[in-house]
Formats: sequence, C-alpha cells, structure tokens
Amino acid sequence: MAELDAVFDRRFNARVRSDLTSDVLDELLRNPLGPHTDTASRVRRALGSMTITGKQLILSLGPDGPWAIGVVTVGAPGNLVVDTDAHHSYEDAMRVIFANRAAQFAGPVGTEGTSHGN
Repeated sequence: MAELDAVFDRRFNARVRSDLTSDVLDELLRNPLGPHTDTASRVRRALGSMTITGKQLILSLGPDGPWAIGVVTVGAPGNLVVDTDAHHSYEDAMRVIFANRAAQFAGPVGTEGTSHGN
C-alpha cells in the first residue's frame, strides 16, 4: 500500500508541478479569490493540501484587518508563529501565501519542465 501511495504522490506532484506555470501563478495572484480556470483551481487545491506543519495561515488582527500570516510551527507557543508584517487586505495576504507555497512546492515558478525534488 505504501508503494502505491508513493507512486500516486509522485504522479500527483509531477502533474501539479507541470500545471504550476508562471501564467497560472499570475492568475492566482491577480485574483486570489477566483474564479479560476480549471488548471489554476487544481493548483490552488494542491497548494492548500500541503502538510500542516509549516503551513501559512491568514490571521485577522482586527475586525476588518489588517491581516497577518502565521506559520504552523510545532513546539512554538500555540504551535503558531505570527509574522510581524501586516497586510492591508485579505487578498494581499493570500498573494503572499500563494507565492510562498508555489515556491515551496515546486521551486522557482517559470522553470516549467524542470525536475524538482517533491
């Protein structure tokens, strides 16, 4: 079963990496809330399904913002480390997370066809 899981993960990651082009990332950054094309939606779901440790989350610092980004960090107080940078809109915080997750998942975007280690 573990071997089948590894094969599935390898194929899934390869598909997402091939879909994660600079055009798709630009689409996500332009309009983080959507609607998105099928390819961008698939990439967004994949980036959102990454492991929880190290995942970035958007936190409201007030009733209507500003917004901060927290990182799930096992061992930190509350298992969360909050970045000191504040973002004026929820969408701006989403843009930062999309760019960071894309780089974490597939390396620098715009290197389509390049093999990465995930």
